[in-house]
Amino acid sequence: MAKRTYWKDIRLSFSQSKGRFLSIFSLMAIGAIALVGLKVTPPNMERTAQTYIDRYKTMDLTVMGSYGLDEDDVKELNALDNATVEYGYLSDVTIKGSNDAIRIFSESQNISRYKLISGAIPQKANEIALESSMKSDYKIGDKISFKQSKTGILKNTSFTVTGFVDSSEIWDEKTMGTSTAGYGQLTGYGVTTADAFDSDVYLIARIRYDDLKNLDYSSDEYMEKLNQHKEDLDDLLADNGKKRLAQLKKDGQADIDKGYVEIEKTEKSLAEAAQKIAATESQIASGQLPTQAAGAALAQSKADYEKQKSQAESQIASSKSDLEAAQEKLDSLKTPTYNSYTRSSLPGGEGYTTYSAATGSISSVGNIFPVVLYLVAAMVTLTTMTRFVDEERNKAGIFKALGYTNRQILAKFVIYGLVASMLGTAVGILAGNVILSPVIGNIISGTSVIGASHLYFYPSWTLLTIFLGLISAVLPAYLVARKELTEEPAQLLLAKPPVSGSKILLERLTFIWKRLSFTHKVTARNIFRYKQRMLMTIFGVAGSVALLFAGLGIQSSISGIVDSQFGDILKYDMIVVENSGASQEDKKAVNHLLSSSQVSEKLAIQYLTTDQKISGVAENQTVSVLVSDSSDLANFIKLKNRTSGQSLKLTNSGAVISEKLAKLYKVQVGDNIKMTLDSKTVNVNVSGISEMYAGHFVYITATYYQELTGQAQAKNSYLVRLKNGSSKGIRKVAADFLALAGVAGVSQNTSLIKQVETVSSSLNSVMLILIVLSVLLAVVILYNLTNINVAERIRELSTIKVLGFHNKEVTLYIYRETISLSIIGIVLGLLGGYGLHQAILNIIGSDNIMFNPSVALYVYLVPVFAIVLILAILGWLVNHNLRKVDMLEALKSVE
Repeated sequence: MAKRTYWKDIRLSFSQSKGRFLSIFSLMAIGAIALVGLKVTPPNMERTAQTYIDRYKTMDLTVMGSYGLDEDDVKELNALDNATVEYGYLSDVTIKGSNDAIRIFSESQNISRYKLISGAIPQKANEIALESSMKSDYKIGDKISFKQSKTGILKNTSFTVTGFVDSSEIWDEKTMGTSTAGYGQLTGYGVTTADAFDSDVYLIARIRYDDLKNLDYSSDEYMEKLNQHKEDLDDLLADNGKKRLAQLKKDGQADIDKGYVEIEKTEKSLAEAAQKIAATESQIASGQLPTQAAGAALAQSKADYEKQKSQAESQIASSKSDLEAAQEKLDSLKTPTYNSYTRSSLPGGEGYTTYSAATGSISSVGNIFPVVLYLVAAMVTLTTMTRFVDEERNKAGIFKALGYTNRQILAKFVIYGLVASMLGTAVGILAGNVILSPVIGNIISGTSVIGASHLYFYPSWTLLTIFLGLISAVLPAYLVARKELTEEPAQLLLAKPPVSGSKILLERLTFIWKRLSFTHKVTARNIFRYKQRMLMTIFGVAGSVALLFAGLGIQSSISGIVDSQFGDILKYDMIVVENSGASQEDKKAVNHLLSSSQVSEKLAIQYLTTDQKISGVAENQTVSVLVSDSSDLANFIKLKNRTSGQSLKLTNSGAVISEKLAKLYKVQVGDNIKMTLDSKTVNVNVSGISEMYAGHFVYITATYYQELTGQAQAKNSYLVRLKNGSSKGIRKVAADFLALAGVAGVSQNTSLIKQVETVSSSLNSVMLILIVLSVLLAVVILYNLTNINVAERIRELSTIKVLGFHNKEVTLYIYRETISLSIIGIVLGLLGGYGLHQAILNIIGSDNIMFNPSVALYVYLVPVFAIVLILAILGWLVNHNLRKVDMLEALKSVE
């Protein structure tokens, strides 16, 4: 009987306090969802990507040369220790009748294989498998024709589509990188057999290292070893350019010399024929040969000679012209460049970078956001369980008087906390794993060939979440109840004495105190009378506001950076890079287009794309260096300090660098940074740090550049502003430039824009989810604390109502405290939210993307509005509930 009564009381503690139970359940569920969802998403995505990398054997490093890879290069690469090397071909073309650029690869057998989506991999030189997103335009069996430049290496340009594939190197279906064809951006790719290419040299070498095969691509160990391999490879290739140039010039000069020898032979043959005719004429004139017979033979010889001579002039003239052109081209040859690429720096590797940056950002947010959320939830749960113990005080006294042990009585509170918290935690763990994590993963990998993340179980995060649930709900219940049970049964059977009031600081400030009304004085005293609830309300509201501010702040910092950088800061529409080996005629054609009505303004500069190693940064960073003989670039680039808004001009004593680059170097104005320019390590003085959100840029004057490198500025590019700056207009003009032999490339920032947009879009969506969780947390916290406040003071409220207070006055009597404490919490929350926002900003994004630390006004207003709205709704509920309370019964409840 006694046991049935004991367990019945435990069941009643659940059924009679559904609001409290749901509050603890909700708090633990929200905390667990955020923690588990954010912590398992990055490893889920990374493991899914690693499976893709391992299955299709994605390369570790790639080597490409500006003149391809000859036999000596191949021998050198084949000698690499503990590495597998595979060679191939690639060519950029356009789909016939359009400017859509397609990169055609030769099929890989062992490294960077293709994932077959449908159909079959090509077996013949006239077959092709297209990138999977092109399925909407083509089907298996269709014919597709391409247009290639004069230097194209495809044997034929018409193919039959045999299937659709995804690359293991180009991960993003929208951002595939730059191209030398079309309007400068890849819109797709395809794979065919090696026989489809006509080239004396390989164009790409892919390398996989044995010691990297079993390492996670995102691990520090992988990055450290990869960087070491890259350094060794770069050292190995360092002198290949000079050797190759020397060999090319040697072979080219030999061919030219051979051509001149052939011309000399022809000329010598003609001279000998002329001499023979002259000798014959002399013999006829001297009578040594019969006139009639010799005359006929002489006439025929002269006719043959004139015919041979006529052909050999035209031939000699043409040959000499060709040889002169070949000599000019040979003399203009530049030293070939050999570049090694990682998966992220490889042309088309933007998707890899975006994927890695997004997973890193989510991991960083997961290190901060759930911690704050759980801390707030735990504090409120502590208050809730404390109130529960207080409410059950009399029953505990009865059970103790009946002979139940402290352990048995404690078990009731522990069971309550355990059930409420573990149910909430279990739901949170389940939802975090199977709902929130896949949602976040799909948001991030929406345009990636990696596809949806696989779900994995992580015992460590599950156990941590359970432990936090126990700490938040079970431990407080145990500690508070144990403290209560130190009292005797007779004391427990009595109502707990109300908290005694004391003089507060505000009363000592008489010039303020005497101006307060009676009710405001009561409110002030009561706030400090119930200190635990005061602190919980303040910190609960502050935590919710801080989380809301951080989530909204990240959204604000992310949104608009594309418009800011590529609209307000970078005012040029494209950078046109000249072909260093172009003829004078080709250069004239470029100048003609630059001077056309399509171009509004242009500025000749030296444009360098460099690879910089920065201490403390895992991967080498791509840095664009712009050298100008003008100190004011305002018409093309708005250089300014982000915080002060002050315009920056180039000086001859330093360089202006982009803000993210300054952060990576950890420098300020006046400091020096080490850079490699023209194969020379130099110390560059930082004269200014300019607002910039994506990419790394260094702006420098021609004078300072020469001072650093000892080389005069070599203008090789143009900053171009177009009269029609629309996307369509830019694409058209870019295609016109790329069609010219005198143009090596056109940079439109399109890849960078798409990369930023992809990262921004995914983080925006994730932040939206976290904002919703923050709002739910605020609702639960305020609802819980309000209910506790009303329940604890129901007799006090009944008393003042009996004394004649109206319903509205009774509600405000207690709710005024909540409002006052919430205002303090809002102020603290805005301050804390700003710090949380800055902390998250510093650890999300990627090495080459920076988000705007400033936030819009709505970031401050929305959290305030949300709390005010929640308070208003809860105020109405409190007023409604207090009207239904039987005040006389409440006053008799202690008797």
